[in-house]
Amino acid sequence: MSTLEMFSPDIAREYGRKMLEIETRGNGDQMNALERVAREVGMKPRALRRLINGETMPTLTVFGRLRAGYLNLCERRIKRLQHDLEVEKGRFGSDPFADIDGRISALAEEVRRAKEATKRG
Repeated sequence: MSTLEMFSPDIAREYGRKMLEIETRGNGDQMNALERVAREVGMKPRALRRLINGETMPTLTVFGRLRAGYLNLCERRIKRLQHDLEVEKGRFGSDPFADIDGRISALAEEVRRAKEATKRG
């Protein structure tokens, strides 16, 4: 499915909302998180806020940036999870975590394929 076929203003808003939620580090951090997310997707914070609130409609380019930013964020979270799992393996051995390791690897592969599909657009 091409980027054009899956383009939706609602999906773009959802990517923005999810990224903002993930980046927010507690009470009072929403503006800082908005700036971090906006920087990640190449937008101004106000433009991103207006898009999330439904005040503006995203262009296909903005949608692509939001999707790419969301997938990058997912990739970073997976890497952090893999690192945490390696730490736990060091403490308790690999056996208790074999199933989890496989699931994380499968998830990382899904994100990699989604990023490739986005690049092909």
